[in-house]
Amino acid sequence: MRGKIILSAVVAAAAASLATVTASSAFADDTDDAFIGVLQDKGIPVTTSDDAIALAEAVCEYVAAGQPAEQVAVDISPANWSVEQSGLFVVAAIDSYCPS
Repeated sequence: MRGKIILSAVVAAAAASLATVTASSAFADDTDDAFIGVLQDKGIPVTTSDDAIALAEAVCEYVAAGQPAEQVAVDISPANWSVEQSGLFVVAAIDSYCPS
């Protein structure tokens, strides 16, 4: 009987853990989709969604290290983005991925 109770507790803990991971993944997917949607709406060209998300996460690292958002926009700007597009990307990245 004791083994059955322990197994039930382990299964319940695993299910709770899976629910948390699934919820986190769903939240990440929603955030990613919203972020990519903003880039598309603003006409900011990206090579892939994964590359854009990775760059957005790098923006957060720069900002967390104390670099001003304006400088980050200059530093991350590829040749095919205008100054405005780069600024919009940084704002979208901060709004979507950087903890407040």
